Amino acid sequence: MTIHPDGPPDELRAFARQSFGTDQTWITLSGGRSNRSWRLKTGAGSWVFKLFDADRSNRLFPNDPTAERAALQVLAGTGLAPDFQTSFATGTGICIVYRYVAGAPLRYTDAETIRTLARLHQVGAPKLRRLESTPRALLQQGRQIVAGLRGEGVKELDRCAPEPRDIPAGPSVFLHGDPVPANVLAYGEKRMLIDWQCPAIGDATADLAIALSPAMHVVYGAGALPPADEFTALQAYPDASVIERYLSLKPFFHWRMAAYCAWKVAQGEAVYARAFEAELSRI
Repeated sequence: MTIHPDGPPDELRAFARQSFGTDQTWITLSGGRSNRSWRLKTGAGSWVFKLFDADRSNRLFPNDPTAERAALQVLAGTGLAPDFQTSFATGTGICIVYRYVAGAPLRYTDAETIRTLARLHQVGAPKLRRLESTPRALLQQGRQIVAGLRGEGVKELDRCAPEPRDIPAGPSVFLHGDPVPANVLAYGEKRMLIDWQCPAIGDATADLAIALSPAMHVVYGAGALPPADEFTALQAYPDASVIERYLSLKPFFHWRMAAYCAWKVAQGEAVYARAFEAELSRI
């Protein structure tokens, strides 16, 4: 399959000609760290072609095109996600096609993003992976992520691991799974969630932890949210019991994310060294 330096592979071009005609303009979209995507402009409209890289899946952020398709289909017409069009197999991976949405990726999580996540959490979810967000589960997930790693980062994780305690799990809801700032489009006062390759079912606090994560703001935003801005955004969630549970679970979410950052550093992604420090600073 030929990949063009200024556009998509031949298989995507051929599919687009068959489905949308020959009047085509392709624009490479930036921002994604897991998959490649392009915007197709035609006389009839504008679409995103997202080509999945199966090698980019990991324990914390699975890269699952089947789950993304299921999520987009359930969310059709809600305004929470782009409108799904179709998907097809290529020689290098699955490609998902959805309607292009004109909007700007956020640089930080704001109150409207938290309200948007709350709306998602009220939608009935399709069949998806299940997340556990109890203190013991979060500690276990972090240890599994760094299993086999050595170095000062792992030693620091061992030193600052919070003591597990009993915090009852909340109701299971439909989770985006990866609501980092770059995966939220702002258009006017509204917010739309994109990049649905990690959806799940679990406690609403799991989405809040990713949305407010200092590390994810270092990697995908404008730097870690100041505590005051984090508090302001969090207060927009309409369920006080979820906020209270999130605040109780914060040290465990921070520790697990720090473990993920340590693993990413070991994979050669240098930006995660700063992200690691940002996350540890909040434990």
